[in-house]
Amino acid sequence: MGVPSQEVEGEMPAKKGRLDQGNHAPAPEPASENAVQPVISNMSDYTITELLGQSDDGKVVFTRGVISGLEGPAVVLFETNSINLERVKLFLSELSVVKLTMNNDIFNIFQLDPPTGTNSIKTTVIHPATQKLINKFTTKPSYFVTETPQIYQTITKPYILNHLGDHKWVYNILEGRAEQDRILCKNEDENEGFVLAADLKWDMTTVENMYCLAIVKRRDIYSIRDLNQSHLPMLRNLQETCLATIKEKFGIPRSLVRVYFHYQPAYYHLHIHFAHMRYQAGAPVIGKSVAVNDVLQNIALSSEYYKNATLVYYIKDGHALSVELDKHKLVVRE
Repeated sequence: MGVPSQEVEGEMPAKKGRLDQGNHAPAPEPASENAVQPVISNMSDYTITELLGQSDDGKVVFTRGVISGLEGPAVVLFETNSINLERVKLFLSELSVVKLTMNNDIFNIFQLDPPTGTNSIKTTVIHPATQKLINKFTTKPSYFVTETPQIYQTITKPYILNHLGDHKWVYNILEGRAEQDRILCKNEDENEGFVLAADLKWDMTTVENMYCLAIVKRRDIYSIRDLNQSHLPMLRNLQETCLATIKEKFGIPRSLVRVYFHYQPAYYHLHIHFAHMRYQAGAPVIGKSVAVNDVLQNIALSSEYYKNATLVYYIKDGHALSVELDKHKLVVRE
């Protein structure tokens, strides 16, 4: 979905094409009147200014740069089985063919066919890239924070309310304007509704890599901090419906599906992660993942459990929330 995890954070078809036998890319097909215009049409227009980092498995390189003719920075992710920055630079050629496969607000995903005749790679272009997104893909140390209810009310919640404008891509999905080919099921009820969509990191083919997000329709629930007993029917129905859909469509039993929240989440609109047990990128992480069944049990026992709880999580150095916490000396780096 929109942010490539946005904790993107969030996140994002045209026909596939390949380089012809000559020295030039094939002429672009005429665009329909309402077609989305790609943010980039030739990889030679992108100039890398900084290597932000690399995924833990070495399959994705995160870069920052500029796109010729466009204002503001861009973040571009290059993903394949084996990749490094030197190989990425070979793709930035006018002979590389890029085909837009998904667009949602600032998030764009392309199939990139390099001029060398090697396999195409998935390329994600985020433009204009906010500082928050640049920080998300920049390799920096993370530190644990102990968040009391008072810290949440005085620091975290004001931060959340100031960052709700980052959710256009989420609303595009909920309102049917983007990524509709990845929707697996939906409930249209205004209070208890949700959509379940395949995350953009999943090709919807490799069962062991199954990774989906369920996004609730309500816009007044930002994280687990806002959940109470009144939300139990919605959460239980969401979990049961999504697990049944995943079993029906992909043959994955509930015993092989991890279901969890993130805290802090990549974006502050309540959503739930569904990941195959064998999908390593969807593995629970101490200081970030909270099992949905644990949340259901906690609020069933005490409606205001998460309102009154002290929560411990990790946060990346330089994250906007980390900056706010730093002002009060709440991030311990020793």
